Amino acid sequence: MDEHYEIALHDVSKAFGKKTALDKVSLKVKKGSIFGLMGPNGAGKSTLTRILATLSLPDEGTVTISDLDVVSNVKPVRKKVGVTFQQTTVFSTGTAWENLWIAGKMYGMRTSKIKERGEYLLKEFNLHQVSNDLVGTYSGGMKRKLDIAISLLHQPEVLLLDEPTTGLDPEARNTLWQIISTISYRERTTIFVTTHYLDELNDVATDIALMNNGKILDMGTPKELINQLAADHIEIHYSTLNPTMTQTLDEYVSDLTEVVDYQIKPTSLTVISSKGQEILSKLLKFLIHNDADIASSELKQANLNDLYLANFKEKGDIQ
Repeated sequence: MDEHYEIALHDVSKAFGKKTALDKVSLKVKKGSIFGLMGPNGAGKSTLTRILATLSLPDEGTVTISDLDVVSNVKPVRKKVGVTFQQTTVFSTGTAWENLWIAGKMYGMRTSKIKERGEYLLKEFNLHQVSNDLVGTYSGGMKRKLDIAISLLHQPEVLLLDEPTTGLDPEARNTLWQIISTISYRERTTIFVTTHYLDELNDVATDIALMNNGKILDMGTPKELINQLAADHIEIHYSTLNPTMTQTLDEYVSDLTEVVDYQIKPTSLTVISSKGQEILSKLLKFLIHNDADIASSELKQANLNDLYLANFKEKGDIQ
């Protein structure tokens, strides 16, 4: 594996009886990046996460984390990995500090290191003032913060997050991702996350893979994948154009290679393009130059939700 990549999978397959969970999955995750895995329920995301966490074995293929094979180097890999699953694992009958002490001892950390690292994480996750309160009194967002803080206690090189913000309100999700992103950047922690909340990946993910039926469908940066949709919608309204101007506009728009589809009406122009901002600017300049009386313009840019729907909704896969 290239040193540039923190996680590498090559032709990984996994079946449960006759059900294929992973089908020759190959992907690479850059060190220090935030890698998002998108897909419907049953796509294979959690199975893949469990293999990366050394909690399940692949039937075929190879998986390496920090140049270590996850099958033959279980203990060293576990020292390099932190993991947070969908269901919380914190003890509600204990305090935040008690949860951290238990986890620290399981990680084999020195008492002084647990205290030092615990203080830092409790402050980062805004839990310091309630660190001696019973976790059972915490809100769902606070418990999630503690879950992830515990996963980061031993300063892992890789943090695996399986649907980490399920059930949290938008404000709590945003706050959590701000903290995770800051720590990831500061410590160069590689984040591997699965989520159904696509808007949060749009804001934080370095790279994204689309997954369904155990297969990787596509991979790239959010911008690269969204641009493939050519799904930015532009709508411009103006005073009625005369037939000559309508013909001139038609010729101009048809020559724009970035335009996928368009419709011209007497008082409006609708355009679909992968480069919405750029095309909107060109169209407005052209219309103004030709003395069109513009009433309004609107650009609705494609996002990861559009990408998700384009890949999964028509297949009946959204649950």
